[in-house]
Amino acid sequence: MTLKASLLCSTPQEREALLANLASLPGVQVNAHVGSARTLLSVMQDDQPDLVLLDLPLADEAAFEQIEAASLRLPGVLVMLVSPDPSMDLFRRAMRAGVRNILPAPLGPDTVRRAVEELQESQSIGSRFAEHKARLLAFLPAMGGAGSTFLAGNLGYNLAAGGKKVLLIDLNLHFGNLAAYVSDQKPASSILEIARRSRRLDSALLASSVLRARDNLHVLAAPELPQQAELLTPEVLQDIIGQVRSEYDFVILDVGRTLDPMGLAALELADLVYLVVQLTLPAVHNTQRIAATLQGHDFAQGKFKLVVNRYLKQSLIRLDEVERITKTKVERTVPGNFEAVMASINQGVPLQMLSPRDAVARALQEWKNDLSPVVVKQSRNWFAGLTGLL
Repeated sequence: MTLKASLLCSTPQEREALLANLASLPGVQVNAHVGSARTLLSVMQDDQPDLVLLDLPLADEAAFEQIEAASLRLPGVLVMLVSPDPSMDLFRRAMRAGVRNILPAPLGPDTVRRAVEELQESQSIGSRFAEHKARLLAFLPAMGGAGSTFLAGNLGYNLAAGGKKVLLIDLNLHFGNLAAYVSDQKPASSILEIARRSRRLDSALLASSVLRARDNLHVLAAPELPQQAELLTPEVLQDIIGQVRSEYDFVILDVGRTLDPMGLAALELADLVYLVVQLTLPAVHNTQRIAATLQGHDFAQGKFKLVVNRYLKQSLIRLDEVERITKTKVERTVPGNFEAVMASINQGVPLQMLSPRDAVARALQEWKNDLSPVVVKQSRNWFAGLTGLL
């Protein structure tokens, strides 16, 4: 299939120099124009390209408004900018306008080849994962301080360390900080920026929006400030989940405490929901209330799993009492170790990396093994082969 790329050069001289030096690209039809953000939409409508590369020497708000209007009209076109400004502020504003990437100026043959390669890689990933469907896990705390976010982030790390590709999604839009549990990096984007462009979400946009916390571990972070949280509706969340499930082995949702329509939508989409509780009377009562609330929804049998965090065997509240009160079976327990867990949280480093022999780390590793068992291939040595013949 032939790909179509449209190039918008700032000046006639730039266009002539580009065409004179641009070698033919196999399987790619290139149309070069002289234009700007103002002419972007007309070029997209006339050429019907797969990719537009726009030279933008000077970026202002009017230009980004024109780019956003064009991207909304034709969401299937991959728009990239060429700019001399490498700042993160420009990158964030460009993403909000629907731009997939910003390449360094000047616009030359190497830039065009790089943009085409990104387009081809994006299409290849989409095709490769078309039939793939990640397992979707949701974490819901019975009350504040239950440790749900810690468990979600650290379980995600363990799965990723075991070779699975994992995405953590922070759905606590007002106070979420899931990224800080697995990385000391500051997210450049958030799930709200993805929500603004959910109809245009593809592999390239997703790749440019996630925080790459560790090998195989990505985070779609909560916003720094909760303005425009209403952008993430249940319908938009469903669109986002539909895209990311094709590109990961596990998607883990940190739902937060509020069972609003968006939170309920997350639980409905999930394959398993882990309700995290501590053995305190208020937490158990909250768990009972949550379980009663969810009974009115048509959830699959056995979807909800009760996880007792910071479990002490000498606790005054027994596990069988929790199961009787909540009418929910305790799926697993995770012991408590305040010093080790706080060291992990304060350093932004998963516990498995800091203290792999700690009891909490071992419990998380067992949890990971239950979700993604390690396959051990048994080999027969010469003695086993000999005795097998006797």
